Amino acid sequence: MIVPEIVRVPITNTLTGGQFAMPIAVGSQQQRVNVILDTGSGVLVVDGAIYDPTGDAGVTTTQILAKESFGSGEFHAAIVQASVGLVAGPGAPVAKLAGTDLAVAYDNPPGTFDRADGIFGLAFAALNTGYRMPANTWETKYTADLLPLGQPAAIVPFSDRLVAAGLVADTFAFAVQRSMTREVLDDPAADPANQGLFVLGGGADCTDLYVGPIAKIAVVHERYYSVDLMSLRVGDRSIAVSPVAPGGAVASTAIVDSGSPYLMLDRALFDRLLDALRAFDPQVSQTLQAYLQSAGANFDQTRIDLTQWPVLGFILRGSDGAAVVIDVAPKDYWQFDVGAAGAAMLAIVSDNGTLNGQSNLGLPLFANRFVVFDRTGAAGTGTAGTGTIGFADRAENPAIA
Repeated sequence: MIVPEIVRVPITNTLTGGQFAMPIAVGSQQQRVNVILDTGSGVLVVDGAIYDPTGDAGVTTTQILAKESFGSGEFHAAIVQASVGLVAGPGAPVAKLAGTDLAVAYDNPPGTFDRADGIFGLAFAALNTGYRMPANTWETKYTADLLPLGQPAAIVPFSDRLVAAGLVADTFAFAVQRSMTREVLDDPAADPANQGLFVLGGGADCTDLYVGPIAKIAVVHERYYSVDLMSLRVGDRSIAVSPVAPGGAVASTAIVDSGSPYLMLDRALFDRLLDALRAFDPQVSQTLQAYLQSAGANFDQTRIDLTQWPVLGFILRGSDGAAVVIDVAPKDYWQFDVGAAGAAMLAIVSDNGTLNGQSNLGLPLFANRFVVFDRTGAAGTGTAGTGTIGFADRAENPAIA
């Protein structure tokens, strides 16, 4: 009988500046590659310039093609079936599984993954769209204009395969301190603030990683981690969030996305947040105006008195239907020492109308927290969901820092 493992993997935000990445071992040679942990995508992707399937004795190429996007770049990737394992330390890979659907990107724009080598997509399988093409996709390297030749095909996320094999439970968690890389040391990778922990197969049972209760919010639709953001609290002012229209372009008012370093708010909500901040305190208003005029370029963080800024309360629908408040402190939505020591960046931005009324809640929501994605009750079929996302205060644990 296979007993599910709880795998703890050190992670860092220093390869991308604004997402956390971890090492995995790919192929018969157990080649180490660093992949970005992204709850906003569902495919395990590696850069074909880093991993070449033709040099892997254990790989099986296929006729499946994936069309993917990350950040501002779109690319195509050939699906191969290869051995993949997690690198939790200096020893052999753990939770190793042969026959994993691995998307090998071949036309990704330079810098798509920054200094990482790919993406570990943690979203639901329903998000993945594959195409069964007429020929071997790694050899043929189809272009976008040839996609009509394909038929729909499934691509199974790596985490789903691990769960199906009984190697891990259907939960994972993050324990991180901030979103963007802090640049105060000669080697930012040596800064504990830029390090964290990813836990695969564990959550509430990892009691050494958090303190206090876990507040659970409902995942209301299972493609992305769609949640119901009902309002935003700024001091004593509450900003209501309009519900999405039935049958509209999006399934919920927000998604929770570990692949984003920002709280990217729907444009109307962002504008109302700025108005609320201006009304909150004259000094806050003055500093905010100066920051916006600077376009966030090397803004002197000594001009920001965090004690004057309000805690932002994100009111979301809980797993029991009641409202749950997830607070984001000023030190988490302001990121200090970004790009250079002494430079601040506001980690709240507008979507400029691109998200169809939805907000993307990224890593500032995770900062200084233990965040558990529990899919044990979820069907993952792209419909109304039963999964939850839990938030607790992060413990000061040597295994994290």
